[in-house]
Amino acid sequence: MALYEYVCTSCGAHTEKRMPMSDVLQAIPCVKCGKQARKAIGGFAVVGRAEASLGDGPAPWDSDGGGDDGGGDDFGGGHSHDFGGHGHSHGPGGHSH
Repeated sequence: MALYEYVCTSCGAHTEKRMPMSDVLQAIPCVKCGKQARKAIGGFAVVGRAEASLGDGPAPWDSDGGGDDGGGDDFGGGHSHDFGGHGHSHGPGGHSH
């Protein structure tokens, strides 16, 4: 379940409601006037805490992790999605096109 913000179409009151993503587009009753409230356009909230850490290791683009360096991105990975479709690599042993 995620936390969503709703705005009343009549009085403009804002409210938050936790619901499944499948129900998010349904109108809900306004907490102040009882008229329809619709989902506000915006971001989303993440509830919880992270246990994992990125650590102090090198950034993936700082290591020699493969790639063909045959063009593409600024990190030397040889990965490009330009119109030509060249310079695309999927690491050691991967396929290139």
